[in-house]
Amino acid sequence: MLLIEKVLTLNSCDIFYDTPEANLVELAGALEELDLKAGTQLFSKGDLGSSMYFIYQGKVRIHDEAHTFAILEENEILGELSILDAEPRSASATTLEETILLKLEQEPFYEIMISNPEVLKGILKTLCKRLRQMDIRLVENQALGTAG
Repeated sequence: MLLIEKVLTLNSCDIFYDTPEANLVELAGALEELDLKAGTQLFSKGDLGSSMYFIYQGKVRIHDEAHTFAILEENEILGELSILDAEPRSASATTLEETILLKLEQEPFYEIMISNPEVLKGILKTLCKRLRQMDIRLVENQALGTAG
């Protein structure tokens, strides 16, 4: 994958929306490209993590055994919690089809984040959005449980 394709992928993600292009070029140089087959488990719940992933192409299922939390597609990110705190993964991730991911390790991410607070703002927005979606699902599930 060309450097410009990596920069465009980063630019299309919410967390890097306001990041200057020069910073994106620097960050893109630190990305590792992963070509994965359908059914590949990227990581398991409980694994220690220190990286996040950008979906360039394909679909990834976020799950805990049979329970699916989300299906993520192109231009979405996963593993963003682990890049912030390097704690055990809260769910598993498995590809649903042939998938190309761009992997970002914690150290290069921190270096960019220090020089560009917009990146931190972007990742916080992404985390807040996902928490709100989880809250809505929880309330809906509780309502269904009490309605029956």
